[in-house]
Amino acid sequence: MAVAAVAALSVTGCAAATGNAPAVLGYAADRPPVTIDFWYMPAGGAVQDEAVVAETKAFHADHPNITVNPVRVVWEDALTRISTASTSGEGPDVTQLGTTWVGGFSALGALRPYTKAEIAAVGGQSAFAAASWSSSHLAGSSQTTAMPWLVDIRSLFYRTDVLAKAGLDPDTAFATWESFEATLAKIKADGGGVAPLAIGNQNTFGIIHNVAPFIWGAGGDLLDETGTHSRLAEPAAVDAVSYYQRLVSLYDDPAAMKLISSDVPDAFARGMGAVTIDNSQSIADFLANPDRAGLQAGWGTAPMPAGKAGRFGFLGGSNLAILKGARHPDAAFEWVRFLTSQKSQQRYAVNSGYFPARTEAVAGTRLATDPKYAAFREMLGHGKMYPSVPAWVTVETVIAKDFSELWHASGALPRAEVEATLTRTTADIDATLQDSTATGIGN
Repeated sequence: MAVAAVAALSVTGCAAATGNAPAVLGYAADRPPVTIDFWYMPAGGAVQDEAVVAETKAFHADHPNITVNPVRVVWEDALTRISTASTSGEGPDVTQLGTTWVGGFSALGALRPYTKAEIAAVGGQSAFAAASWSSSHLAGSSQTTAMPWLVDIRSLFYRTDVLAKAGLDPDTAFATWESFEATLAKIKADGGGVAPLAIGNQNTFGIIHNVAPFIWGAGGDLLDETGTHSRLAEPAAVDAVSYYQRLVSLYDDPAAMKLISSDVPDAFARGMGAVTIDNSQSIADFLANPDRAGLQAGWGTAPMPAGKAGRFGFLGGSNLAILKGARHPDAAFEWVRFLTSQKSQQRYAVNSGYFPARTEAVAGTRLATDPKYAAFREMLGHGKMYPSVPAWVTVETVIAKDFSELWHASGALPRAEVEATLTRTTADIDATLQDSTATGIGN
């Protein structure tokens, strides 16, 4: 449905949006009262919901003539709903966008570009993490269409009691691919009946976010530097996918495999699995709700294991976009300016557990000092984003479909079988990328 919705957008026209600069920057206090709709996507639990509501109240206190109506949209539905909203003209004024979606929606002219004056008003490009800013626009475009907001960097969560029972030292257990696999095998043998892994495999982005770091760690990549061809059939990528497929097939809890990614943190907190991969938002949730069985047994975090090409982690997150059809674009910009301010970024980051995209907002918060966040602070330096190409959403779906079949295989597959699957996947991706170019997407 999501792919069909995005594809439908291309029928409405593919020219890049030019946007209209507001006569006066922002929404002045003497203008009439308005209500703007804001769509946001929580990662799980009530922590982020509460944090969003808190920010809307703080914003309204500063801007009494603007009321923000926050609308919760689950990630699994968000792509389709935003796509439909973009074509119908009945969507929100401001929406949260996954960083991997910016290229596609920008190419389709669905987003209102930020003006140079607006970019300067939020502090300019230099105020944000370089990786986050790279996702603020379509690759190769000079138009900023999505303001960086949150950073999604991933690390390992583990049960301290299970590692202790198996006689494992967390400082070395997850250091490399070899030690990571040995750790999972040891937990399976001596972990007291707790499954080594808890990884969900029922939604697109979760499947890819977890395996991409291993592909990069092997020296491979998803697409080439031009963003026009897949590299998944190359030996490094085949090695990485074979390794990860073995881990999932041998060590993942069968019940976890049936979950979508956003349901895994709570399952882990309740005692499912000894190790999982997730972003820092789960730390805020775990600290706020520590009474679940898995958490009471003890838990910690660790950086992703290093491959022969180094240590890598998926770095994504969320940006803030004003839709081209926004009813109140000036008021919408005031909301974006508020959310990307240092004070809001610090409050929201601490309350939600995400890292702020604004670099100065980390200092002075628990994100900079709490040992639970240490692994994530380290992984920020090893994060890598997907390419901001228009067809990425479709590419992601192609990858997830084939990878899902590999993850659900009964037992570790021969490397040749994995290679055959990735060869097919590469052909499908290349066809998708060629089709997107032929239809004008991104022009």
